[in-house]
Amino acid sequence: MSIFGTNQVEDLIIGNAIATETDVATFIATATAKEIKALANDGGAAAEGKLFYLLQKTGGSAAKGLDYEFSQAINPKQIERITLKEYAPEVRKAVTIAGFDTNVVADATYVVSIRLYNESGSLSTENFRIISGYYTTGADVTGVTAGDIRDGIVAGLNVELNSRGMGEFIISQADAPTELTITGAYQDVVAGKIEGRQIEFDVTSKVLLEASGSNQGMLTVTVDQYNHPGYGTSKLVVNKEWFIKGFKYSSYREMAYPANFDTPYYVDQAGKYNAVIITYKSSRTSPTVEEQKKSLLIFAQKPTDDAAGNAGTNTLLADLRVFIGSNADVPADLAVI
Repeated sequence: MSIFGTNQVEDLIIGNAIATETDVATFIATATAKEIKALANDGGAAAEGKLFYLLQKTGGSAAKGLDYEFSQAINPKQIERITLKEYAPEVRKAVTIAGFDTNVVADATYVVSIRLYNESGSLSTENFRIISGYYTTGADVTGVTAGDIRDGIVAGLNVELNSRGMGEFIISQADAPTELTITGAYQDVVAGKIEGRQIEFDVTSKVLLEASGSNQGMLTVTVDQYNHPGYGTSKLVVNKEWFIKGFKYSSYREMAYPANFDTPYYVDQAGKYNAVIITYKSSRTSPTVEEQKKSLLIFAQKPTDDAAGNAGTNTLLADLRVFIGSNADVPADLAVI
């Protein structure tokens, strides 16, 4: 039975542009740092059926041969599929609470509560924290406006959020005092330490009569948009690069601090990336014949966040077609207009 070993890997190449060089020697000598290129494994000209690999120029020392990286060689005949995913930005959940413009109710408590899930990172829906804002009216509501109630609730929410560091939610108030919007704040990523997981939450609202405790159902809660991690965001690429580089270089990196061998990372924290995944196989040299499943993940940075920024990715796809053949199942080009 096959087991996970050093011949079963996922490799990663990250580039900010596609190089114009057409052979390995020239690429190594003249390509610009962070450029990538699919080139023949024998160092010569590209041709259909040749083994190829992805090379990535780096900012390392050319004298020591550390100014480039490369993937494993890929046999076009052993490619199972090529997947393409275009960059899409992260979307953070946003919820709007409306209805503050209805008649002000006397002797009532207005409540807006945020149920924050995974509050301490246990990844369980049973692990949550309730964060609430309140506004209570008296018997005489003369002069009390919808804006007073809305602003009082926001102030109450912010008191607790401030004690938590003000890094979890953004509360925005429309010009008219009729609603407020709660949005999960962007979570930064720190490679190997903080993955930047999106804020997961729900919102409820109530208007409770002091006498009976019954909910008047006057406030409405609408989900404007749901969480989506996006595709090819710098956050996702940072996390992916961290884990793959741990396998490629050292899973025990930084354990000998300060006497570490530094692992090179190439993600642009402000970058936006299209992803090309080559899923292939190879035969392992062993007493029995075994097919080893492998994949090469290529992140091609978009210089501009528009269709024109896809031009480099399309050049990469064209290069792959040279090796794989015009009839191969290579994804169609992305739109560039």
